[in-house]
Amino acid sequence: MENRNKTDVMTEWKTEFTKRMQTESKSRKETFTFYDAWQKEKYYTKRDKVFLSVVTFLRSEPLRDNDYVKYVSCYIKKGTKLNAKYFRNNLNKLESYYKKVDEAKAKGERLNPFSMEAYKRYVLFMVLKFSGEYTSDLDDAFGVQTVGHREYNPLTNIPSVLRGELPFEVKEYDIKRAFPTFIDIELLTNHRATIYETLNKKTFACLLNSNATNKGADRNAIIKELSKVYGNYADKVCTLDRFNTKGGAFMDFSKYEKEYIERFVTENNLVHYVRLHDGVFVLAETDCNFFVFDWVEFSIKECIKPTIENEIINFYTIDQSDKVYTSPTMYAEFFIQEKFLRISTPDDKIFLLRDTNNVVTYFNHNTDIVSFLKDNINEFGNSFDAVADTIARENFSVIKQGFLLIPSIELKYYTDTKNTFGLPFKNGFYCFDLNDKGVLKRKEYTDVKGFFAPHEIQSREFKYTDEVGMFEKFLIRVSIGLKEAKTQDTKNIVESFKTMFGYLCHNYKDMTKNPCIVLTDMDADDETRNGRRGKTLISKAVQEIQESIIKGGKEFDSGYTHVFADLEKKHNVYIIDDVPAGFKYDDLYTNILGDISCQRKGLKAEAIKFKDTPKFAITSNWVVPYDEKNASTNGRFIEYKFTNYYNTKHSPKDEFKCAFFQDWNADEWNRFYSFVFRCVKLFLQKGIIKTEYNKTGDNYKAYFNNDAVYSEFHRCIDNFVIDNTCLEFSVTDFLRKYNDIENPLRFEKMFTAKNTKKFIDAWVGKFNIDKNGFGLEYTSRRKWIKKY
Repeated sequence: MENRNKTDVMTEWKTEFTKRMQTESKSRKETFTFYDAWQKEKYYTKRDKVFLSVVTFLRSEPLRDNDYVKYVSCYIKKGTKLNAKYFRNNLNKLESYYKKVDEAKAKGERLNPFSMEAYKRYVLFMVLKFSGEYTSDLDDAFGVQTVGHREYNPLTNIPSVLRGELPFEVKEYDIKRAFPTFIDIELLTNHRATIYETLNKKTFACLLNSNATNKGADRNAIIKELSKVYGNYADKVCTLDRFNTKGGAFMDFSKYEKEYIERFVTENNLVHYVRLHDGVFVLAETDCNFFVFDWVEFSIKECIKPTIENEIINFYTIDQSDKVYTSPTMYAEFFIQEKFLRISTPDDKIFLLRDTNNVVTYFNHNTDIVSFLKDNINEFGNSFDAVADTIARENFSVIKQGFLLIPSIELKYYTDTKNTFGLPFKNGFYCFDLNDKGVLKRKEYTDVKGFFAPHEIQSREFKYTDEVGMFEKFLIRVSIGLKEAKTQDTKNIVESFKTMFGYLCHNYKDMTKNPCIVLTDMDADDETRNGRRGKTLISKAVQEIQESIIKGGKEFDSGYTHVFADLEKKHNVYIIDDVPAGFKYDDLYTNILGDISCQRKGLKAEAIKFKDTPKFAITSNWVVPYDEKNASTNGRFIEYKFTNYYNTKHSPKDEFKCAFFQDWNADEWNRFYSFVFRCVKLFLQKGIIKTEYNKTGDNYKAYFNNDAVYSEFHRCIDNFVIDNTCLEFSVTDFLRKYNDIENPLRFEKMFTAKNTKKFIDAWVGKFNIDKNGFGLEYTSRRKWIKKY
């Protein structure tokens, strides 16, 4: 209902009140203002007190805390929307207001659904009504009128989200399912309790309001829909007269509203009330005892203000003078809400993290906190500037005090167990437990113990599939050189590669079974170094699953003090890529099965306990020596040789027509991660399976990859092998020949007491039995004897 032109009741009263106070107080002030009149309390009437209470209430800016007003006002004035995160009420309703503003703007109009003048008029009207100071002569001024059977007043014209913004509490009694009830009265039916199970409320209202003046309205179609509820009586709901009259149904049914509202008021002896269509507003303390009249039942709505649907904390409050209030507690509560964590550290410094889905992101609080807080200022205009100035001033004082109030915790990263495995995806944590039949399940992050380092895996949605993907096919081909395993031997090799991959993907560590994985090339000769077999793709695959650190083989120097300076507890796999010939594998013994001391530059060394240290993996294009008698080495390293199925002329990209990982779509990622789960399950069920290789040739190539060493060794060994008078020799004998004063190569230290036996063993392993049946045997006397 449109408002008529109304007299400003408050302005008229202020003018009359000011004159009256001047007269009654006999003031001689030349300029006597409303504020002067306000001081003359002695001469107030009851009516004056009512008006003054409204003035005081409105001066407190009661709409300042109404989010609908705040958000829509910002949108109208600035054209931007405040952060919906801080909106406390119904977001759908807010969006409907935004839509109305946009629609008006598209028509070249300016709409403000929250007119301050209409609101002030509403407050005064309601206060006068409930104080008993309202008189009928004010109807024109307030635009009160009756049209048909309905009354229109400031309450009916104010948006519902403002109706509770009054200096007192009110409640509403309205008719339950009013129009369905009135139809039941007319038709003597009983559908009011169940109608909305068949037709939703909005659809039902549209059917009743549709009429011949609406474009495309069809009475037969309306009756067909209504018959779902009313059957053959549907044409008595949408009568021909109602369909041909705009608002016909509304006018017919509103007479029932009036009748039952009046009965409700009379039976409950209400004196001070305001009608709102099919209901009445009364003071919250008003008691009503009669709610049912014939078929009509009234219900009560005690909270008139918009329902708080989003309880959220901000770090400040602000009054009507734009004065900002903060405190260490307010900051701390806000930081906790925003998932800030304070980590206890040995150096007793403030160390903050931000936690999302158990993913830990380090936060530079000294430099970034003001910017972060500024992004969370939910104000505009002068209020925004006031808050921004405040946080800039308080960065190293009140804000830091707020940090100290955040409870400290120990940072513990998630770890698998010997029977469980899980990965953190965007859509949840997927895991299985062998003790629970190994069934893959999804968990919420609130049910997961431990944190995760930021990783690309957390940006990907996951859905399990049994489909064979590119990576699974790739792993088969690098392990056996075929597209599929056909024999039991090839199946065993493929299975061993799968357990190796599953082992690297699983971050639980067992001190008794924690080998370093070594990936090398089948038939490497240490001369041509024909790489490109796919070893790097394995290491990249591991990096797509676990937080890993990778170092170049030449970059990794076990003797360097700071070699582990960048290793952190979050790293689950340590990859040393493309190690050179002669790499000192033995230097990793302690690191593989013990704690690791991380000497940070300029800082005190940090010891990472074994349970938090990474698993190790090494790739190399060079052959790796193997001493079958060295049990400690053999237990710490397991070698997997890659076939030459892929090479410089035939790469995985050539075969699969895409770059692994980089070009994959969501389906291929699902195949990959599903394969990971299968590999880890196989590893947990069978352990890591070794592929046995004949290392005789590898040992020879590893030790004799240098021409000078090769020549000098054979010069020395020939003295014992060719000499028929020499029946046995020892390391000492060999070194005596090598260190002869006439030998200029003795200064090169090619052969020493520590390495000579390994050289001789490698040579013997390669050439021990010649075609004439000649060979050498090592005895308990630490000598080689000739055998014929």
